[in-house]
Amino acid sequence: MDGRKINVLALSIFRDLAEDFISVATPDSNNEAVIGDKMVKFHIFSGDPAQDPSFDEEMRQADAVALLVRFLDVLSMDKIKAIYRHLPDEINVPFAVFLLRDKGEADFKISCPSCGQKLWLRDTDVGKRGRCPNCKKPFVISSQQDHLKSQLALPDSVTVLQTVRKDRESFTSAMLSLLKSLSLGIKPTGEEVNVEALKNATMRIQIQES
Repeated sequence: MDGRKINVLALSIFRDLAEDFISVATPDSNNEAVIGDKMVKFHIFSGDPAQDPSFDEEMRQADAVALLVRFLDVLSMDKIKAIYRHLPDEINVPFAVFLLRDKGEADFKISCPSCGQKLWLRDTDVGKRGRCPNCKKPFVISSQQDHLKSQLALPDSVTVLQTVRKDRESFTSAMLSLLKSLSLGIKPTGEEVNVEALKNATMRIQIQES
């Protein structure tokens, strides 16, 4: 087993959601678990980072970050966005979003894009056109993952994983996916930094004359 303890920051709008998520692997109060070949220490942050000065320090100490999400109705999304927008522009540690569902759950909750009415949608309805029973306006039903990606404007590099609550196998699989890109003690060389800077810079294309 890897000798170093990995600090995973679990972000959630509700603390009990995060506690419920990690409890399947950490029955004791120390919030530690062996995931693959790593000893992982979980740290929970809930609520609005803008209202809690400890958030920035928690981020600095984190080796990996997981944003835990249950429902995507407009009120929940406003709180989720508050957390996501407070993350650093460039997160230099593994980061993923975990969509938490109960075992066998085949529907999910969002809000109508027009009036904000809370709606239950079935996975089998994804891709179909639905009509809000409140405002009567139609819209195309997106998957829970696609709806979340759209609402947060998530880059392709951020993984969104569906995880079964209180299921040890699902929990372990999700955590292994989060930690697989973790390279301990490896810092980018100056050359790698320069290459990355060039990728991020906007340059005018060169046109070749025929």
